[in-house]
Amino acid sequence: MPPTSAPTPASAGWDAPGLLSRLPAPPHKLALLRASRIGDFLCATPAFRALRAALPAAEITLIALPLLRALVERSPQVDRFVAFPGFPGIAEQFFDARRATAFFAAMQAERFDLAIQMQGSGVHSNPFTLLLGARATAGFIRLGDAPGRLDAALPIAERGSETRRALALTTFLGAAPQGEATEFPLWPADHAEAEALLAGVERPLLGMHAGARDRARRWPPERFAAVGAELYARLGGALILLGDAEAAPASARIAALARQARIPCLDLTARTSLPTLGAVIARLALLVTNDSGPAHIAYAMATPSVTIFGGANPEAYGPPPHGPHELAIHQVPCRPAGALTCPTCAYGYACLDGVSVARVVALAERALADTAGLEREPSQGLGEAPPFSDIRDRMHP
Repeated sequence: MPPTSAPTPASAGWDAPGLLSRLPAPPHKLALLRASRIGDFLCATPAFRALRAALPAAEITLIALPLLRALVERSPQVDRFVAFPGFPGIAEQFFDARRATAFFAAMQAERFDLAIQMQGSGVHSNPFTLLLGARATAGFIRLGDAPGRLDAALPIAERGSETRRALALTTFLGAAPQGEATEFPLWPADHAEAEALLAGVERPLLGMHAGARDRARRWPPERFAAVGAELYARLGGALILLGDAEAAPASARIAALARQARIPCLDLTARTSLPTLGAVIARLALLVTNDSGPAHIAYAMATPSVTIFGGANPEAYGPPPHGPHELAIHQVPCRPAGALTCPTCAYGYACLDGVSVARVVALAERALADTAGLEREPSQGLGEAPPFSDIRDRMHP
């Protein structure tokens, strides 16, 4: 009997689009690698949605950081969560060779039809993806690099938003985009827990997140407190402080200054699970935040926000172009800064110090105007916005 003429992944070349249609059969079991933190995970949710629409019958397993388990479990686009075990060159988690060996043995026993690397340039993550033992593999590579043993590879874009970068890969593989909106799905229990935490707190809820892993992303807590004081003076309500344990020192400083000024303040720092944090952010009138995970949660929840950008790249990780979101940016010649230079910044963190309290308050006014249903000019810098008295009247009918 002659050999089958079914197409193989390699038959059209690694750089040919449409791998999904070239496989001998639609993949039944998929493995995705996205072992990054909250913001990167949320930026990839439109790509997950595209894959789910293209392969509705497939079992999709996401290999992600342990801290994201609860989000993956809530996602309608993913069927299974597997904890990333660490790997040389992927710095998000400590690498333990013995644990990794057991991990790869278990993954190879799964006999995945397709493994997709959505982690980045592929220098370290493509070897990880190949070790999963899938029948076919795909992922990003750096411009000019060879694909190695990947069956399909896409040079990763050097510019553009992280959401569109992830979508470019799934589109290249043959999964049509299903929109660019990011997702932060919640269960009823998450909303109930948020309601319990916020019970009796005066509205509007003015959120503050002053944490971030990198020094080059942390605006001074004293300036957060000054913004909170100005917003409270104009709108009333209460300050809601958010974040994980890393944000606790900054939140404690803001809370102390709020007490001195007799401003109502509820400190929820390190008191919420990740889903409950999302449910709290969904209930805020406004979130003022550093460029970090909670900013991306606000984008997904369409919660009005002002994000203060330090050394990172707002083109890649800023909010979607439409929605009640504003960026507070002070232009500096070194943006985007490299991860190795920011901890000992030669410019004295001018990117952060150049963002004034007055500018953040004005941007908050613009973001709140969107939710209050008031007319304003398109955001080209600060522009004009309705006065706070009009916004307050809409928020306190």
